[in-house]
Amino acid sequence: MIQDQVALEKLQQFLKTNKLPFQDVKLEGSLYFTYQDEDNNIIGSGGLEVYGKNALLRSLAVDEIHRHQQVGIRMVNDLMEKAKHLKIENLFLLTETARTFFEKKGFQDIERTEVPEPLRNSSEFTSVCPSSATCMMYKLSL
Repeated sequence: MIQDQVALEKLQQFLKTNKLPFQDVKLEGSLYFTYQDEDNNIIGSGGLEVYGKNALLRSLAVDEIHRHQQVGIRMVNDLMEKAKHLKIENLFLLTETARTFFEKKGFQDIERTEVPEPLRNSSEFTSVCPSSATCMMYKLSL
């Protein structure tokens, strides 16, 4: 779990390299995880921005060299388990490229207007992701 400024900066650089939003990633109110290889290079990342009983799944990325090796599936499973542990009831996300991946994990398309207001007011919804991004939700069974 990312807990200090140096680790946060490494995560931001990883996200930038993988063409994902990175400027608004913060530690407060969020849990970010990185997955590393044996040389401590980041090969994957993912996070939860927590808003009460809801959370925004974001910054999910896998280094190009490690794609198609189940890293993304493991990361989403780990994040879903962490969300259950935190008693999160619903996970939301915005995606431009991974709709099919998340459908296979049980996420369903929803309208942005169906997302709770605190999440709609997040930087992810207001400025980071374009309005063309697919909005999805997963209801966690606790």
